[in-house]
Amino acid sequence: MRITFLSPRSNLAGGLRVIAIYARMLRARGHEVTVVIPARAQPGRRQKLRALLHGRHPNPPEPPGHLDDLDLPVIETARADFHVEPEEIPDADAIVATWWETAFAAAAMPPEKGRKFYLIQHHEVHDFLPWQVSRATYYLPLTPIVISNWLDGILRRIYGRDDARLVPNGIDLTQFHAPVRGKAARPTVGFLYSPYPIKGSDTALTALALLRQRFPNLHVVTFGAEPVSPDMPLPPDAEFHLRPAQERIRDIYAACDVFLCASTAEGFFLPLLEAMACRTPLVSTRVGAAEDLIEPGVTGYLADVGDAGALAKGVARILSLSDTEWREMSDRNYQIAQGQGWDRACDLLEAVLTGPERAL
Repeated sequence: MRITFLSPRSNLAGGLRVIAIYARMLRARGHEVTVVIPARAQPGRRQKLRALLHGRHPNPPEPPGHLDDLDLPVIETARADFHVEPEEIPDADAIVATWWETAFAAAAMPPEKGRKFYLIQHHEVHDFLPWQVSRATYYLPLTPIVISNWLDGILRRIYGRDDARLVPNGIDLTQFHAPVRGKAARPTVGFLYSPYPIKGSDTALTALALLRQRFPNLHVVTFGAEPVSPDMPLPPDAEFHLRPAQERIRDIYAACDVFLCASTAEGFFLPLLEAMACRTPLVSTRVGAAEDLIEPGVTGYLADVGDAGALAKGVARILSLSDTEWREMSDRNYQIAQGQGWDRACDLLEAVLTGPERAL
């Protein structure tokens, strides 16, 4: 089968990592896979002048990204605005939009470019985007592929779409794993730190401050892709890792008694599943795959978005478990994660792309 992915330019975002994983796996399964990206946007005269005045290169090299080392065709189009001409890409059996700006290009393609799909990894309607335009993508004649029931619910409630196909993300179980363990000697909570409001780090920090009242020796471990912001500092004795290697992230998860997610919105949020594979119980807001993965009292606890008190209560309940009870919860998380590898996810995606066409 010939499959084309329309993608943003390579970067380290989780959504790009998912695209790269699927592209490699589908290629390994014998499919002809092509990834199409827009040209790099060039700085204007004013931007160049501003960079030179500040001693910066006006067009520095791009940072590394997940698409950089793909052993398959990556086509760069002539334009940087996601406008793709049909003659720029190969004929295919399936064409997959992966980001709201690529959805319009996929919808405009002639039939010989393939059946049209839209891999939806987030509800991409945010204050920093032209919401009228990004929202319009969910009405396009593309078969939606969603990565969580949370996203499926949004398509049903807001857009009246009941045709989405569910393909949850997977994880590399050879990369994320941990041996059987008991509770840490010192109560330890981990979370993903980000200065971006959507990740809810401010809510997580409020919850941790509440927890410190009950657990004064609480240890906080966190990691992130951006440095800690002076406007949102960590507790003085928190352990922070900036862009750690994947092997180190596994160790961070495995050092925690609880992994905390306080995001306001997520399409999936892979760290939840990665932490589960490392035998760590979860406490999360009701976003992304949290309600798919967390069974309250069995694998962790859920809280409403923005409810720092409920998050703190959930973490406290796990930290207060006996070692035997905690091990039972830890083992249950590990067992669930074992059924969530990328092979299973790719099986589901492959079945959608090669299966019978549904009427839109």
